[in-house]
Amino acid sequence: MRIHTYAILLLLLSIFPLKLLAQNNAQSSVVDQINLGVKYLSEKEYIKSIEELIEAKEIALRNEWYAQAFNATINIGTNYFLMLDYGEAFRYYLKAYEIAIKHLGKSQEMAVVNNIGILYVEEKDLPKAKESFFKAYEIAKDLDDNEIIGTYGINLALVLNKMGELDQAEKYIEEALPILKIRSNVLLLAKIAKAENLFLREQYVQAERLALDILPQINNLSLINEGATVNDKITLLLLISKIYEKQKQFKKAQKYVLMARAAQLNIEERIESYGSLADLYGETNEFHKAMAYKDSVLLATDSLYAIKNMALFKSEKVKFQIQNYQNELLESKKLLKQEKQFFYTLIFSVILIMGFLLWIYKNNSLKHKQRKRIVELELAKEKSDHLLIEEKHREKVAMELLEKERLKNELDIKNRELTAKAMYLASRNELIEEVVQSLSINTQITTNTPLKNQVNDLKKHLKKDTQWDSFFVHFEELNQGFLDRLRSQHPKLTPNDIRFLTFLYMNLSNKEIASLLNITPESCRKRKERISKKMNVPEGLPLHAYLSAI
Repeated sequence: MRIHTYAILLLLLSIFPLKLLAQNNAQSSVVDQINLGVKYLSEKEYIKSIEELIEAKEIALRNEWYAQAFNATINIGTNYFLMLDYGEAFRYYLKAYEIAIKHLGKSQEMAVVNNIGILYVEEKDLPKAKESFFKAYEIAKDLDDNEIIGTYGINLALVLNKMGELDQAEKYIEEALPILKIRSNVLLLAKIAKAENLFLREQYVQAERLALDILPQINNLSLINEGATVNDKITLLLLISKIYEKQKQFKKAQKYVLMARAAQLNIEERIESYGSLADLYGETNEFHKAMAYKDSVLLATDSLYAIKNMALFKSEKVKFQIQNYQNELLESKKLLKQEKQFFYTLIFSVILIMGFLLWIYKNNSLKHKQRKRIVELELAKEKSDHLLIEEKHREKVAMELLEKERLKNELDIKNRELTAKAMYLASRNELIEEVVQSLSINTQITTNTPLKNQVNDLKKHLKKDTQWDSFFVHFEELNQGFLDRLRSQHPKLTPNDIRFLTFLYMNLSNKEIASLLNITPESCRKRKERISKKMNVPEGLPLHAYLSAI
């Protein structure tokens, strides 16, 4: 039973052309040539395909177009694979692998490793096939592509089934089944691998149930390549036949082998079917049919050897033609090299002549440049004098600005001192207010008239503080004209309003202003809103910003 049906499908899928964005006309031509080679490959015209692909590969490598070079090289290997020349296929796959490692990425490396695994399967070297498929699987894991992980996991499981490592195979099958739901064909192949695993574990009833459940699904599957469906169906039919053979149900086993043989188109697959039929007819004592199928095995084997020999002859013929082509290409390169040397000599001569003419031109124009330089120096002197005058004017303006800045800084320093004094007064008043409140709630003081009178004096002191008069005089000296402008623009403001606005202009907080005026912060906030409405301050504009603009 072939264990790599889907692995072969993957290799065939890799021959379809990449959709490459051509960087220029030459690159686009190479892409078209690769597509033509792939078309010949799909039509089994291997010689034409290889000729086109090798020429495209050489051009791509020469121009360092590595994606195109990789695509051409891996398809050359596929040509040789389909011509049964596995050695030559392996050689080109290794070249493609080298390009992928040096210049491309993990996706290309993974595709080549998978194809190499298929070659090992064809050569019956299952340990090497396992190693290659496992490497492709690990790269798919790194790329975190669930579809590819599941697909390569099934390839690996099929090889492990064949090698008898059933527990490992089951692990990869169970991992792949949940992530292959959108790929109907691969999911069915995973189920076939599962049925084969059950069969190899001698769990014939479960294997039979699963295999018979899969068969109608394969018959109804029309969304994938028909060849892949047929291959999967043949694999499943042969598996069902072996299950019935192990259960001694030889007639049923014969039925499914005959169904498989009817669907098989190539001789290699029929050899296995003929061998199974010979054994089954021997079990039912139908020796004449058994002998007939034994003869069919021999005839099919001879035919297969003849086909392989013819394929190898064609392969050698292709190699000879390619060698001739490479020799012609080498001669063409030599001729091109000679043409390039002539071209470089011609360019060098032209450069020498142009250099001599340029020297004459420069010599003649040097005197003109000197005269022009004298005129430029005279103009530069006049410009320099003009710039000197402008520089003196800018220095004068700068000095005026510096003086203004100095005065502004002095004003800022005095304002900061005034603000500090206001903060001190606010802090002192707040402390006095706290003392008054503390004394007011003391029952001993409320009953002591002299002490009560002193507390009332403190309260009056909070309302009348002579130091405030000097504070506002100092404020008016520092901010000359502010209060006059404020009264002129808003004549309806009361002295208390102006006093409140003075504190706000100094950027004091509500709490600080409340402490200075001996009121609550809430009263301070309400007074601020009332004064804003009285002054018709635009809605959304802070009162402090409005005052700063006056």
